[in-house]
Amino acid sequence: MTIRRKVQLSFIANNRARKATLRKRKGGLVKKMHEITTLCGIEGCVIINDESDPQPTVWPSEEGARRTIERFRSLSIDEQKKRMMNQESFTQQRLEKIQEKIKKQRGENRKKEITLTMYQSMCDNPLVVSSTLNANECEEVINMLSQHIMEMNIAVETMASSSNPLP
Repeated sequence: MTIRRKVQLSFIANNRARKATLRKRKGGLVKKMHEITTLCGIEGCVIINDESDPQPTVWPSEEGARRTIERFRSLSIDEQKKRMMNQESFTQQRLEKIQEKIKKQRGENRKKEITLTMYQSMCDNPLVVSSTLNANECEEVINMLSQHIMEMNIAVETMASSSNPLP
């Protein structure tokens, strides 16, 4: 098993090494596009223009690339831009998703804190626990208790109705 080392992404000064890397990466990129189009059943193309090669690398073929590009250009401007992303919009979208996850996690954490407080008040002296809470926290505990009571009533009703079948 060979261990890959992380490649430093920077300009390769050595001309021979740069050309060898470009040749390998071109092949890898074309292979990945072939895999993506096959696995996902989509249409795609790759055009790589290399200054040292007068003929650009085109996949799947020049005609296939032309067809794909023309199909894209035939879409309305709105349709073309619909799923288009630049680095800024991609980063913004990721940031929004992360912020939504954080918001959801904070809500879950708060619910767990309230549940813990509720159980502590049942196990310890309720007056001592409730005296450490502010009005909002007391209201959250009351809401949590109400929710648990409602869920327990539903469970009891379900059990009662399943044990007493109708005639």
